[in-house]
Amino acid sequence: MIHVFGHTHPDSDAICTALVTSYWLTSQQRPASAWRLGSANPETRFIFEFAGMDLPPQLTIPLNGKQVWLVDFSEPAQGPVDLLQSDITGIIDHHRLGGIVTQMPPEVWIKPVGSSATQLWLIMEDDSRRTLPPAHAVLLLGALLSDTVNLRSPTTTQADIRSATELSVLSGVNRKVFAYRLLSAKTDITGLSAEELLNRDLKAFVIAGTDVRIAQLEVHSPDQVSPLMKELHQAMTCLAEQSGAGLVVLMITDISHNFLTLYFAGRESANAASCSVPGMLSRKKQLLPWLESQLHLSRSHL
Repeated sequence: MIHVFGHTHPDSDAICTALVTSYWLTSQQRPASAWRLGSANPETRFIFEFAGMDLPPQLTIPLNGKQVWLVDFSEPAQGPVDLLQSDITGIIDHHRLGGIVTQMPPEVWIKPVGSSATQLWLIMEDDSRRTLPPAHAVLLLGALLSDTVNLRSPTTTQADIRSATELSVLSGVNRKVFAYRLLSAKTDITGLSAEELLNRDLKAFVIAGTDVRIAQLEVHSPDQVSPLMKELHQAMTCLAEQSGAGLVVLMITDISHNFLTLYFAGRESANAASCSVPGMLSRKKQLLPWLESQLHLSRSHL
């Protein structure tokens, strides 16, 4: 049995694409099961409810010696604690290649597209595409539109646009209506605490030798989080202390105006003031290179 899962603090791409990947592998006579590495956020729950499908269960089994496929990540710090004791036989991703070490040559499908859902759709055979159940097409379409912010993110490629069109036809959904409802769910933070918001889409990286945690929070307007900023700062400081991370970054993205505000905590943030960056939306394509250059610059001035 192949165990398929995305990263911890999973987003829609990590969960939706993991489930469809497990279906695709099983259809190739490679039995697979999908898991999630955390609670599903409101947007992901909306996509599954729209598709009329149940969420995959949360991973509870030890991975030692088990065959696994990784979806939407290849950074060991973003996976289970026993990930490197598993037998990683496949990766489907659209991020930078992390520090994964495998026992045997794996199947690796990594391409700079807007979502792992797009990558899976691109590598599926024509027969697999034609026979994909409409509900699974909804999952891939939802993951694609989520990660590309309805095809507006700078990570969006022609392959994403083409795949979204094909998945819309296969799923039979009205993409405009579906995307509106999806983004409404994505930016709904009603009733969530500062800690819950910080952990909603949190990823770990090693950048310029520093353990960095980056949380992304997407909103329709910064006014949604203004009343919680003091608590969010406290939660970031607490995360840095408890995890030992040298830097914690919170990126609050105004998806209505393509506007990003960054906040910092941790020992590497001593001289880092919050700042706003118009036009920045992507963590992997824009923020990570910017952070790496800033960390290298601060080290050179020591």
